[in-house]
Parts: sequence; structure tokens; C-alpha cells
Amino acid sequence: MSHPSALLHPDLALSPVTLAPCAFEQAFKHTAHAGFKGIGLRYDQFEQYLAQGGTFDEVRGWLSEYGLHVAEAAFLAEWQYHGGLPLVSRRQRGGGADETRERLLHRLHAFLRHCEQFECANVTAVPALRETGELAVAAEEFASLCDLARPYGVRLCLEFMGTSPEISTLASATELVNLANRANGGVLIDTFLFHQGGSLVSDIERIAPERIFNVQLADAKDKPAAQLDMLADRLFPGEGVVPVQAIVNALLARGYDGWWTVELFNPDFARIDPASLAARAAASATALFDNSLTGRRIAGARA
Repeated sequence: MSHPSALLHPDLALSPVTLAPCAFEQAFKHTAHAGFKGIGLRYDQFEQYLAQGGTFDEVRGWLSEYGLHVAEAAFLAEWQYHGGLPLVSRRQRGGGADETRERLLHRLHAFLRHCEQFECANVTAVPALRETGELAVAAEEFASLCDLARPYGVRLCLEFMGTSPEISTLASATELVNLANRANGGVLIDTFLFHQGGSLVSDIERIAPERIFNVQLADAKDKPAAQLDMLADRLFPGEGVVPVQAIVNALLARGYDGWWTVELFNPDFARIDPASLAARAAASATALFDNSLTGRRIAGARA
């Protein structure tokens, strides 16, 4: 059982996609001022910043100035049924010259090297969204990708996706990770995708706590799961139909003590001031842990 202090001081982070209208460098300030301890790294945004003349040292300086850690880096995709060689921060292959094995490996190692330099242990790995095949093959590919990441001190967080034809639930992600059997291979639980894919809170009891590497917090609009859009229909935790509180309670009961990252894709939020948006995200996440602590105190008193 989690110690009460872990509930009072969770490791909360904010994904910069939540602050869509905000410039790359401004996201660090707003994230820190809202009280978050960590920030997510969208590698495509970082690369764009470098291409415009920015430097790695500048970004590392912001982390130091604002007292932030890089909680997660996104993302690797299209590795499943493609020999375990992923695209970095791109969701679909185009078949161009930049997708040769040599180019893919070069880009992957550059990404992993930056994660190591940022001391970021968690990298998101997205499963196939179109292809299907044998789970044993997917497990071998995931294991191979884990082996490539290990020298950099990086853990691969398999993010089951509600729209994936195979890895759409916590149960299916757990099965793949267990088959791969790598110490640096685990699961990312995104509460929006958890709901979209039809996972059950009871499924959390069936995964070894040490296999849960990362958690992302978001709620969902009141729509049929099949109609939800992960890039448009996210709400602040506690403001939608996802049992976010029950998921948090279950994870805490299982002993999860890693990062909790608020990730909100919603074009409507682009009209909200970034500082206010970050503060609201922090308040909604903090309330989950306040409620969990209160519930445990009540349960203890009744006992």
C-alpha cells in the first residue's frame, strides 16, 4: 500500500501538447509555475526548435532554471510488424528514402541519445494501428527495441491504443510485455485510451506493479467509445466519463509510484490562456490524489 506522503506529493508532469498555443520554450515556464515537477518531451517539437537555431544546452538550462525533469519522451511508432525498427515522432510510413534501415537506426539512436542526455527514462512506444499479425512476432520486435534502448538507460512504455486492432487494452499490452520479457519493457496506462479500448479497473490487479512504467491522465467526452478521437476529445481529469479516480486508486493500491502526466489533446483548449490551462491541469490532477487520500482515511476510520 502506498505511503500517505506519496499521495500528498505525487510526481506530476504535464505534456506540452496540453499547451498547444504555447511556444516550445514557454511551455517550460508555464508547467513549472503551475506546480508540476516534470514535463514531457515531444521530440518533433524539440527537433524543430533545434532546426530554428536553438540548442540542447538551452533546453537543459530551462529544466535547471525551472526545477523540472523530463518525465517522458514521445514517441516511437510503426515498429510492430516492421522488424522492430520504429519511426520517431511520426505515426505512418511513407516509403521514402528516409525509411531505409540505416536511416531509421540513425534517427532512433539520435533520439535515444537525447533521452539519455535529458536523463529521461521513459519513452512511449505505440503499437500498430493498422497491421495485424502474430503476437509472438510483435513480442520479439518489442524485445529487440528494448535491447536497442537499454544502453541508453531508457525504458520502453508500451501505450495500448483504443483503436489498435490488437493492442487496445491493458490485458493485451500486458500479454505482449510479458512475452517480450525485458526488464526495460513495460506498460504506459493512458486513462483516456484505457476507457476507449474497454479496459477494466480490475485488469490493474492482473499486471505486476513493476511492469507499470508510466501513467497519463485525461478524461473523455460523453461519446460512444468508437466515436472518440484521442486527438480532440480529451477533458481534464474528473470532468468526463472515464473512471479516472478509480484507476488512480487502483494504481496507488498496487504500489505505483512513478510519473503521472496530464496529457490533453483538445483544440478547444487552444483558446485558453496557457498559464490558466496549466494551472487547471495541475488542480484537476492534484484533486485525484487528495480524494484518494481522503478515501483511505475514511476507510481506515471505519475499520
